[in-house]
Amino acid sequence: MVKLKAVVAIVAIVVILVAAFAVYAGETYPATVVNTQISFTVGADTKTTPFVQSFLDDKVQVQVAIQNGAALWRAQIRIGDQVIWEHAAAQGGQQTYNSGWIQLPSGNYNFTFGTIGVGSLQATATVTSKGGFW
Repeated sequence: MVKLKAVVAIVAIVVILVAAFAVYAGETYPATVVNTQISFTVGADTKTTPFVQSFLDDKVQVQVAIQNGAALWRAQIRIGDQVIWEHAAAQGGQQTYNSGWIQLPSGNYNFTFGTIGVGSLQATATVTSKGGFW
């Protein structure tokens, strides 16, 4: 009888640990926190999108995909007035920029995309967040 109780206790502990691991893995799996369409005409313009970095996540990756047009653009991640990350490029046609994974602690951030160009620009900017072992 004692052995049966010990086996049941061990099985229960294993089930709880597997469930906790599954919840953690699900919560830290890469997820899109910003997905914004950008359409600028001639001149300078910016677009800012707020996002929240979960306490379980510790990295983000930025992707800028130009569908058409050409411009000098700059992307930034800011917290208040402080720039945490930025990248600038002269890009046109159908090109895609992917940053590496950027260490980013939990908090409220702003993703800002700005451009200066003599033509129009249509693009999609995406910020993906992840944590844990992913």
